[in-house]
Amino acid sequence: MKKTFTILIITLSAVFSSFGQNYEQAAGIRLGAAGGISYRRLLGADAAGEIMLLSQNHGSVVVLLFEKQKPAILFDDLHLTFIYGVGAHFGVTNTHRQYNNADVYDQYPVYNTPQLGFDGFASFEYMMPRYPVALSLECKPYFEFFDSGWLGLHIPVVAFGARYTF
Repeated sequence: MKKTFTILIITLSAVFSSFGQNYEQAAGIRLGAAGGISYRRLLGADAAGEIMLLSQNHGSVVVLLFEKQKPAILFDDLHLTFIYGVGAHFGVTNTHRQYNNADVYDQYPVYNTPQLGFDGFASFEYMMPRYPVALSLECKPYFEFFDSGWLGLHIPVVAFGARYTF
């Protein structure tokens, strides 16, 4: 993850001298709850597909999303887009099994639990006018089938995204 982040920062620094444009693809990072890396490909004028590799729910998951895009406000001068969509995720988590009346807490066995569920996605994305960089504030609530929480629903999953557009 550190190598990917370093390569992304170097790439972004090298392209700051070029001008921004309407993009067909975007790759970047997501910082915050369920952070990781993402890749988005535009499928049409207002549709996109996105794949994310995230750390969520104490494990690693791959998220596949189908997204729609609309201008966030009436004026095109601000380059602000509202993006929303749905998708699914799959992955694995490492958890500790805890036993009642256990005397030694350090010896809880670790086991892998599958992660599988549905995802929602909503984001406000700002495309920088002079640079091929898009900044976003994202919310990605998800429903987990193999979760011990309340019906597996995780709602406040907010993150900040930065993507290089090409």
